[in-house]
Amino acid sequence: MKKLIFGLFLIISTTALLTAQDIDLYKINKDDNVKSPKISQAMSFDEFQILSRDLRMKDMMYGMIVPGYVHFYAKEKKTAYTLLGLRSAAYIGLGAVYISSKSRGDKWYNNFTNAQDDINNVQITDDWAVKKSDIVIAVSMITIFSTYVYDWIHGQYKLRKKQNIIRYKYGIKLKLEQNLSSELNYTPTLGISLKF
Repeated sequence: MKKLIFGLFLIISTTALLTAQDIDLYKINKDDNVKSPKISQAMSFDEFQILSRDLRMKDMMYGMIVPGYVHFYAKEKKTAYTLLGLRSAAYIGLGAVYISSKSRGDKWYNNFTNAQDDINNVQITDDWAVKKSDIVIAVSMITIFSTYVYDWIHGQYKLRKKQNIIRYKYGIKLKLEQNLSSELNYTPTLGISLKF
C-alpha cells in the first residue's frame, strides 16, 4: 500500500513538474511580457502593478517561508509587518524552548506530566499538570499556522478588492474617454449643396 501511494505521488508530481509553469497545475495561455494592455494615462504605476498581480501556487509556498508575504504582495504593509512580527515571535518562542530544554538535557516536547511540585508546570487539576514549555510550543505552533492561513486568505481578499476598485475606477474613465472620442471624431467629407 505504501509503495502504491508513493508511486501515485511520484507520477502526479512528475507530471505536474513537466507541464507546469511556476509550479502551477494549470496551463497559462497568456504571455504578460509581450502583450501590452490598454491603460489609462491617469493610472499610476502602483495601480498597474496591483492590477497585473495574480496569486499562484508558488506564492502560497513563499508565504509559508516569508511571514506576511501575500500582504506585502498586495501592498498592505501594516498588516504584513504585524504578521511578520507575530510569526517571528512564535519562531523565537520555539527556539527558546528548544535551547532551554537542550541545555537541561530534557526532551524539548513532553505533553503531560504528573509531577506536581515542579516550578515549570502549570497545575490543571490535582493529578494533572502541563509544562510551561509545552504551552509555549502549542501557542507558537497555533500562531505560525494561523498567521499563514490569515496571510493567504485575507491577503488574497485584499488584493482582489484593490484590483476590483482599480478596474471599476478606470473602467468608468475609459468608457467616458471612448464616448468623448467617438462624439468628437470628425472626419473630413466633401459635400455639394444646391440652393435655388
